[in-house]
Amino acid sequence: MWQFNVLVTMAHDGRYYHLLKELTVYGEFHKTGFHGVALGRVTDVEGFCETILQKRDAQMIAFQDVARVVPLERVFTFEVDDFLAKLCEALRPWIARLAECRFHVRLERRGLKGQIISPDIEQALDAYILDELIDLGHRATIDFDDPDAVVAIETIGDRCGVGLITREMNEKFDFVRVD
Repeated sequence: MWQFNVLVTMAHDGRYYHLLKELTVYGEFHKTGFHGVALGRVTDVEGFCETILQKRDAQMIAFQDVARVVPLERVFTFEVDDFLAKLCEALRPWIARLAECRFHVRLERRGLKGQIISPDIEQALDAYILDELIDLGHRATIDFDDPDAVVAIETIGDRCGVGLITREMNEKFDFVRVD
């Protein structure tokens, strides 16, 4: 499977192919079967976000259309039956990064409607992370209003990407967000 590390969504209709063409200068990008959604692989995610910010400030039209960029650290394919287990496995290596934080999990599901129920998965992962942190001797708090971090999960059919959006990253790049 091709390993992507960013998901990009468009704010406006009509210039999707123009944006894709502009983005290819900064990495490898592919359209998906979902309207206005592209997957990409860039060498430096933060540098890529800096570039988008600069291009927006310079009023580059294509970059004005970027609605969201979601950085993704782990990518995998899944079957519906093993989705939650694979998510837990993907999150395990960096759960300690959430110690003493306010956080929440957000799943943006594209495809598999009725087979994956986003709120159920989000709640199960919130509980899993809190339990794992307790086992590590830490604690954290679920917070939707003012989180220090958001665990971002993006699915495109049977492909899934998982990332962590910190408060600092969201404040620096207003387009790095989950909703």
